[in-house]
Amino acid sequence: MEIWFMIIVSLCISALIRSTLSIIQSSKTKKLPPGPTTVPIIGSFIWLSKSFFQLEPILHNFKLKYGPIITLKMGSRPAIFIANHTSAYCALVQAGAIFSERPEELPTGHVINSYQHNISSASYGPNWLLFRRNMVETIMHPARLKTFWWT
Repeated sequence: MEIWFMIIVSLCISALIRSTLSIIQSSKTKKLPPGPTTVPIIGSFIWLSKSFFQLEPILHNFKLKYGPIITLKMGSRPAIFIANHTSAYCALVQAGAIFSERPEELPTGHVINSYQHNISSASYGPNWLLFRRNMVETIMHPARLKTFWWT
């Protein structure tokens, strides 16, 4: 029983150290919009206890406190919420190519996602444009879709 306890304690300590170091590193390298501070492991559990329908009033309160662009740490990656129509238009329409890049994957994610050789996991660029063009021209073409219709 003592060995299992030591293993669990060492795993908890290593997870706490890793998350603390990642927060310190990310705060130095990335300039993110303002948002509430979170405790490395406990902050993620707080979001798990909330319902999806409770998110809107929370974001409204954060908008009043931090402004129209808010960063929330949900899980291991930050989530950025834009609560202003003009800012959303600028980010999604005018600068869409800049913000369309997916975050880097872990090494195990490369294996699971076929080394980013499909449309759902490829990074934005020439490969993704080629995958999208092939999907639209072959699979999503109206003549091809008619073959899948139930008559």
